[in-house]
Amino acid sequence: MLIFIAIHLVMGVAVKYAASLVAMIYAASFALFVIDVFITRDRNSRAGFYCLYLMGMEMIYRMVGAPFSWELGKYVSVLILLFGMLFGRRKYIPWAFIFLLFLLIPAIFLAENPDPVRLRKMIMFNISGPLTLVFSGLYFYCRPIYEEDYMRQLKFSFLPAFTVCAALSVMANIADLEFTSLQSNAEASGGFGANQVSTVLGWFILLGLLLKFNRSKITPFEWFDWGVLFYLLLRALLTFSRGGVMGAILALAGSIAVLYFSSPLFRKQMKKLSPYILLGIIFLVGVFILANNITGGMLLFRYRGFSTNEMLAGATEHKGSMLTGRGEIMQGDFHAFTEEPFWGVGLGMGELYRAIYYGHAAAAHTEFARLLSEHGTFGILFMLLGMICLPVSHFFKEKGIIARCFFIALYLLGMFTMFHAAMRLALPGILFGASFMHIISKPKETPITAPDSQDL
Repeated sequence: MLIFIAIHLVMGVAVKYAASLVAMIYAASFALFVIDVFITRDRNSRAGFYCLYLMGMEMIYRMVGAPFSWELGKYVSVLILLFGMLFGRRKYIPWAFIFLLFLLIPAIFLAENPDPVRLRKMIMFNISGPLTLVFSGLYFYCRPIYEEDYMRQLKFSFLPAFTVCAALSVMANIADLEFTSLQSNAEASGGFGANQVSTVLGWFILLGLLLKFNRSKITPFEWFDWGVLFYLLLRALLTFSRGGVMGAILALAGSIAVLYFSSPLFRKQMKKLSPYILLGIIFLVGVFILANNITGGMLLFRYRGFSTNEMLAGATEHKGSMLTGRGEIMQGDFHAFTEEPFWGVGLGMGELYRAIYYGHAAAAHTEFARLLSEHGTFGILFMLLGMICLPVSHFFKEKGIIARCFFIALYLLGMFTMFHAAMRLALPGILFGASFMHIISKPKETPITAPDSQDL
C-alpha cells in the first residue's frame, strides 16, 4: 500500500514538472484497466472500482491541460463500465436505466447551431454527464459484492487523493497564498476551477470518513489516515468554494440521521460509534478554526454567505441569496421550460435562453434546472424515476446497515454535487450509480470436525 501511495504522491508533484507525462499515465491506466477487465472477466466488479479511481483522477487530468479531450474523464468512465458489462460474468440488465437512456434522446435532435463543430461540442458537453449516470446505474444497480472486497477496493479508489494533495502542495503552497476576497479562490485551487477542486476534495473527505467510521484503515497507520484527512479538509476549505465541504458533511450527516431513525439495530450501535462521531466533529471544527486563522477570519464570512463588499463595510447581517448567481441562472432555465414545456429547448440551447433572461450566456450550475429546460417533460420523468423512485425503492430493499450507510452517503453527495456544480465532472453521475451496489457480508465458515466413530 505504501508503494502505491508513494507513486501517487510522485504523480502529484509531476503535475507541475512533467504535465504531459501525467496525462499519458492517465490514458495508459485506462488501457491497462480495460485489459484487466477483459482478462479477469470483471472479477470482483473491477470495472466499477477502476471507474471510481479514474473519476478521482479526472481533476488531475484537467490540471495538466486535458490534452486529449476536456470531457475524457466522462468518456473513459462510460467505456470501462461498458466493457465491464460486456465481458463480465453478470448479465443482469436494470431496464429502468435503459428507459432513462431513451429519455435523453429527443433533446439531441432539438439542438441547433450553424457551426457543426460547435453543435457537436454542445451536444457532447451536455449529454456526457447524464450518460455517466445512466451507464453507472446499468453497471452498479443491485450488483452484489462482499463487504470485505468492497472496503478493500474503496481504498484503491482513494489513492488519487494523494495525487491531488501533492499537486495542490506544489502548485499552490499554503504559505504563499493571499486572501483578499470572499470569492472562490482559484489561487488556492492551484490555478484551476475552485468549485471542481472542492468537489473532488469533498468526495475524498467523505470516502475517508466513511472508511474510518466503519473501522477500516485508509493507510497502514492511523496517524497517517487522520493526517491525510486533515490536509484534504484544509485545502477544501481554503478554496472558498463551499460545495465540496458542505456536500461531504451533509452526505455523512444525512446517512447517519436516516440510519438512526430507520434502523433499531443502528440505534443500538450508536453507543459504539459515538466516540468516532464526536472525534469527527472535533476534527472538523478544529480544522475550520485553523483555516479561518490562515485566511485572516475571511473564511467564516464566506460560510456565512457575506459578499466582499459587505465584509469590508462591516455589515453584521448578510442580505441576499447564498446561491452566488445560481438563482438567476435557474430562473433562466425555468423561463426556457415555460417556452417549450413538453420537448424542452434542446441540448445546449439552455445557454442561449439564459443569455436572454440573465443578460449574458451562462453555463448551467444546477443539473436539475438544466434537465428541466433542455429536456422538458422528458427531463421531469428522468428526475422523478431515476433520482427519486429508484433510490427510494432501493433503500427499502436494502436491509444491511453498511449497505444503507454507503447508499445514502453516495446518493446524497451525487445529488448535492448536481445541484451546485451540475455534471461538469464524471463524479456525480458515477457516485449516483455506485450508491446502488448491494453490499453483503460473507457467510461464516462452518468449522470442519472429525466424523463421529458411530458414523463410520
